[in-house]
Parts: sequence; structure tokens; C-alpha cells
Amino acid sequence: MRRRILVWAVMIPVMFGLSLGCGQAKKKQEQQQSKLQQQSLEITKSYEALLAARKKVAAEEATLEELKKIRKRKLTEEQKQQLSQLPGQIKADQQEVAKKYDDVQTKLANFLNFALNNAPNAPETAAALKIYSDEAINNAETAIREAGDYKKAIDTLQTAVGYYESAGLTPYQPLKDKMKLYDQMQYITKDRFDQIKKGMTEDEVCQVAGYPYYLNKKHEKGVDFWLYPRRDGGAAAIYFNKHHKAYSKRWNAVKPKVNKG
Repeated sequence: MRRRILVWAVMIPVMFGLSLGCGQAKKKQEQQQSKLQQQSLEITKSYEALLAARKKVAAEEATLEELKKIRKRKLTEEQKQQLSQLPGQIKADQQEVAKKYDDVQTKLANFLNFALNNAPNAPETAAALKIYSDEAINNAETAIREAGDYKKAIDTLQTAVGYYESAGLTPYQPLKDKMKLYDQMQYITKDRFDQIKKGMTEDEVCQVAGYPYYLNKKHEKGVDFWLYPRRDGGAAAIYFNKHHKAYSKRWNAVKPKVNKG
């Protein structure tokens, strides 16, 4: 009997310790989940505010462009006031967009630094990665549209892909699709070059040939032209008149360097 009592006397504290350990682990897990959910909600709320601010700026810019198309003598007093006030309003709202963007990025960075290490498979982590990826795509498109910088765009997307790979997750497919597209567009092909027609506007040329790198927009001897690099090291050129319309092109504007080995 004494032996049996001793066994129970030893086992009760052990079982109590195991129970206590499981309870603490469960509590810690619940706290972690609660933290993830709370931060995820904050990120979503901030991101929705950012998107709304961008939408407002886009609407203001569209209104301004429409007003500029109207002849001054046909503008109403209200339209004249809008035309006068909108540039300042747009600038202020763009600054607000920048603040909201920084807020979202800070929250995303803090969240992902924790979540990717502690809860990579949580739905909150997937949601945060999607927001980060969508913003990476937006930044990449801006780099191309404003500077024709396809390399920077690809690097931006690769950083986002790296977050997935570091946690052993399958990357967001639109990231990979965009990277493939930008890799193709950063070099002119003969097929796209042949689609450039006389009379095309600069915007129409960009839609076919891609956006030229900003340093490849040239003005020499009174002639405006854009250089487009080829994968073989050469470059094609598109020439524009004073009305910003294409009037000529050359596939071998810059011949590829010959490796004399």
C-alpha cells in the first residue's frame, strides 16, 4: 500500500506539471492568434484608407484634365474656380496618400517580421502578404510608367517573392506573371518593333514597344527619339516630330558590340 501511495504521490505533481504546461502553451497560442487578428484588422483598415485616398486623387486628376480641355471662354465660374483650386488640392491629397502609404508599409513590416517566423501558414499572414504584393506590383508599375525602369520593377517584385520563399510558401502568382512580362518588355523584339506605325502618339508607342528608360529619351540635333535596347546588345530607335508623333524608326540604330574574344 505504501508503495502504491508513493507512486500516486509522485505522479500527481508530474501530471499537474504537464497539465499546467499544456495550459500555458494553449494560452500563449491564443494570445498569439489574438495579436495576429488584431494587427491584421489594423492593416486592413489602414490599407482601405490608402486605397480610398488614391481613388480621390485619381478622380481629382481626371476632373482637372477634363477642365483643361475646355476653352477658357466656355468655362463657367464654378469650373474656373475648380481649375484654380484643384492643383493645390491634388498636391495636398497626394501628400496624404504618401502618409497613408508609409503607415501601411510600417504596419506590414512589423507584422510580417513576426508572422513569417511564427505563423507563416496563418490566414492573416496570407492576407498581409497579398497586400504587400499588390503594393509591390503598384510600385513596379510606377517605376516603369515614370522612368521606364524595368530592372527596378523586377527587383521590387523579386523582394516580395523572397518573403514567400523565405517562409516556404508558394509566391503570389501575379508577382511571377508580372516579372515574366517585365522581363520580356525591357528588351524590344522585332515583332513589337514592326507594330510601330507612322503617326502613332507617344502613348501608343509605349503600349506596343514598352516605356523607354528615361535616359534613353534623346534629343540630338533638333531630333527627338527613343532608344530601345535589344537582348543582343544593340538598340532600336523610334523618332518623333514636334507633335510627339512617330514619323520614322530604325531597328539597327545601335549595332550590337562584337566580341572579338
